[in-house]
Amino acid sequence: MSLPDQPARDLYRIWMRIMNKLNESESIPRKFGVDIPLYPSEIHTIQVIGDHPEANVRTVAEHLGVTPGAASQTITKLSRRDLVTKVRGLKNEKEVHLVLNSSGRTAYETHETVHEMVFQKIAERIGPLSSDQYRFLEHVLHAVESVYDERIEEVRREMKDMKTRKEKKL
Repeated sequence: MSLPDQPARDLYRIWMRIMNKLNESESIPRKFGVDIPLYPSEIHTIQVIGDHPEANVRTVAEHLGVTPGAASQTITKLSRRDLVTKVRGLKNEKEVHLVLNSSGRTAYETHETVHEMVFQKIAERIGPLSSDQYRFLEHVLHAVESVYDERIEEVRREMKDMKTRKEKKL
């Protein structure tokens, strides 16, 4: 189903407003039952580690939709702040698993409570959905996600090309 031009643009404007609010939210650290303020990227890293007991850097990156380098930087910060421990594998010295420390576990559990509260508010405001309505919303969200995945890759390629051209000039 294709939307007429103006309604599609209206939906896109709503989506951009939501994105702007999410971006603003990313800049605001919060305390999640611990004395250390955590940015959303940090608490979501803790969430992945808490949800996946055998998590490693690649697991975290895949679940968050970020590069392994970005995940590694966040994990290193959390490790320095004594929220996460990097545990070397028993069978393979290169293998590193991530474990939440007690403060990390507290932050994880508090964050789960906050997520449940936000989910309940959204579900309440949306109201009941038929399976067709659910599938439609899922389709829309997957479409938006795929466009942003493509855009991110496109921008990364452009930046890499720009860097390569700059290096060749030097």
